[in-house]
Amino acid sequence: MSSRTSGVPMYVWVAAALAVASCGFMLVSLVTLRAVRRERALLAATRAVVATSGAPGDPEYAGAGLMADESVAAGAMLGTILEADVTALNARLSAARTGVADLGAKAELDRVADKLREATTEAHLWRTVPEGREHLTAATGALASAGRHLSRASALAIGRPAPADAPPCLFDPAHGPATREVEWAPHPSTAPRRIPVCEADHARVASGRAAAVRSVIGPGGQQPYYDTPGYGDWLLGYFTGYDPYQVARLLDGTVLGRQIPGRITSRGRHAADTGGDVGTVHFA
Repeated sequence: MSSRTSGVPMYVWVAAALAVASCGFMLVSLVTLRAVRRERALLAATRAVVATSGAPGDPEYAGAGLMADESVAAGAMLGTILEADVTALNARLSAARTGVADLGAKAELDRVADKLREATTEAHLWRTVPEGREHLTAATGALASAGRHLSRASALAIGRPAPADAPPCLFDPAHGPATREVEWAPHPSTAPRRIPVCEADHARVASGRAAAVRSVIGPGGQQPYYDTPGYGDWLLGYFTGYDPYQVARLLDGTVLGRQIPGRITSRGRHAADTGGDVGTVHFA
């Protein structure tokens, strides 16, 4: 093999390649370091609040302590979660637009873009006034609507009928509308119940694998969102149009299952009977 390529000595190409690789490694390392530092800072802040506001099972935990937890989540963790949800859906929209010819599908994708703009606006309003929790709920409500339009667009693009509206996947609302139900219990000590899930999580559970449950920073480090204080309004926004008390029953035995009724009351909703069977969020 010649030691020169197009008149440039081989050692020059090798040196250039090593320089690019080194820069890439440094960039990845810097991004990773920043992410780790931010995660540790969020975890420390959350633990500090939880230490002064009770623990799951304490009478105060679903009351005054929750508001303290939510102020931390509103200022940092929930902002990161919202940004991730919007970014992920934007990426799915960009991928879905490629090669789409069906006019109905294109119209649905335009509605996805409209809802994403709405979600972005509401998220900005919520960051500006964190105590305005209605903006947080409106943001995730718009994301849920965008997900349903994207689901219809995907079906129309391949010549299938548009699916009926459905609640989001309970394992991670950002997965989009549910297509199936599975029997699930959040903890070994809790009763199983049937919950709405996306097609991918249904396939995972059916094959004996763990579902892709949304993991967030909580008092115990990385943990499921439903066992983390302060995510009630984020979740209820995704389930806009569905009985919020039913959502609480689906999460019976979890932190959010205990906290959601209080969040509903604080948002001005009338009290309702939260007893009875867990039930199912119907696809209608």
